[in-house]
Amino acid sequence: MVRATYSVGIDWSGNNVFTDTGETIALSRVRRIVIDRGRDRASQTAGFSIAGRCSIVLDNRSGDYSSFNASSPLTGLILPGRKVRVQAGSGSFPYTFPIVFNDNALWAGFLENIIPVPSVSGDVVANLEAVGPLSILAARDIDVAMQTAYRSDLAIGKVLDAAGWAAADRSLDTGLTTFNRWWVGRQNALQAAREIEKSELGFLYETADGKIGFKNRQARLSGTALTSQVTFSDAVGATNPYSGITQDDPLPTIFNIAETDVQLFTVGALAVLWTHPETGASSPTITRNGGTRTFTARYPVKDSLTQDVGVDAWTTPVVTTDFLVNSASDGSGTNISASIAVAVVKTGNSMEITLTNNHATLDGFITFAQARGTPVSQTDPVTVLYSDATSKTAFGDRMFPERPPWIPTSQEADDWARFIVSVGKDPQPMLRMRFSANRNQTMFHAALIRDVGDRITVTANNDTKLGLSRDFFIEHIRHTITPDGGAEHWTEWDLSDAEQFSDFFVLGTSRLGETTRLAY
Repeated sequence: MVRATYSVGIDWSGNNVFTDTGETIALSRVRRIVIDRGRDRASQTAGFSIAGRCSIVLDNRSGDYSSFNASSPLTGLILPGRKVRVQAGSGSFPYTFPIVFNDNALWAGFLENIIPVPSVSGDVVANLEAVGPLSILAARDIDVAMQTAYRSDLAIGKVLDAAGWAAADRSLDTGLTTFNRWWVGRQNALQAAREIEKSELGFLYETADGKIGFKNRQARLSGTALTSQVTFSDAVGATNPYSGITQDDPLPTIFNIAETDVQLFTVGALAVLWTHPETGASSPTITRNGGTRTFTARYPVKDSLTQDVGVDAWTTPVVTTDFLVNSASDGSGTNISASIAVAVVKTGNSMEITLTNNHATLDGFITFAQARGTPVSQTDPVTVLYSDATSKTAFGDRMFPERPPWIPTSQEADDWARFIVSVGKDPQPMLRMRFSANRNQTMFHAALIRDVGDRITVTANNDTKLGLSRDFFIEHIRHTITPDGGAEHWTEWDLSDAEQFSDFFVLGTSRLGETTRLAY
């Protein structure tokens, strides 16, 4: 029996360290920890990583975690967005077993809320809820300037930049798909990242130490992904036995038809793309001596009948040509346009324009304003489809639900569709396995260091009667911990079949004659 130590930290002060008052929570105050992280289903093509969650039950007999308790040392500090982390393996162990993984991280994210659960006669606790890094993307809308010949990982980086996600807190593989043209026009950041993920057939995910990661589509076809890292078995006397295992229904993840569009674009001539609608008595004012006015030109407008989809390049507004500012709203006063400074932020569908009135004595009226740029239009789309007749006969027509928007060529679209059908046309086992991490050192080590995407072996052809003994990839991780003294630590993994990826041929990696399908 392994009895580990754990650490729960909350950055109440918001200074990115966990050493201030109350920021390291004593284990005697932690009743229970539940952690979830990974894909929403155990499918490498149809499953997407969702924002992780961490639920912690805290002893609140002191009232420290009651946000309206003025005597709490945390008064005014219990705020959403504070960093939360859970670590294991800190302190002393009753054995000399190496624990090296992400600085001992089990989970890291951001505080959502703490709800006290009062009792006048019994136990008093508080329920803490925290969410993972992808929740930051889900909460923010972004715009990104148009890019040409742009690789998928660079596009993910642009999304993270626009969402305010720090460069130090990301880990991005080099992408394998280069988009002809890519931009974001007022879109949810997570949705924008998902479109890139789908087009690359990569994987956007959260790391155990609170970073956002991106794997390209061949990440599981090389390196340690080709070798099982640990074996769990239902055999009598197995070194690493599991306590429970279930098989999910494979039918919802059978896909024997894949279809997508290839969209190309043309760039038009420089033109006026937007004009400010307010003139005359309605002209916006800019106060004198440093007053500012900011407005956003958008193109095309929502529900526009134009075939244009964005702007290749906006032209920074030029005085007189693109705007006029006068001391009278009807234009009869003094033209002070020359005293107006211009600052812009350009994206694929918008240009934010800030005008600053530097005239010392006169307020100004914007009597005319426009925005020029080169519009981008869609060409006729090409729809590419691939299907498997044998699978359709056996299981009926099953269309892959995603249509990635940024695939650059018909050839790549065909490769994409063939890949989807090749791995999805037949049923594949999906398992959920549960084990006691405290049972022995090897299992505890596996619970701590194994991550989403790691390859393991599961034997389930003895007592379980599943008739399986093969490799799987970890797709979702759950930890349920009673941490005081390391009394209990249960780990649950959702697993996808690794063997459907094992026979792809990858140049520079695979051996000729031992694999049968060329990887996309």
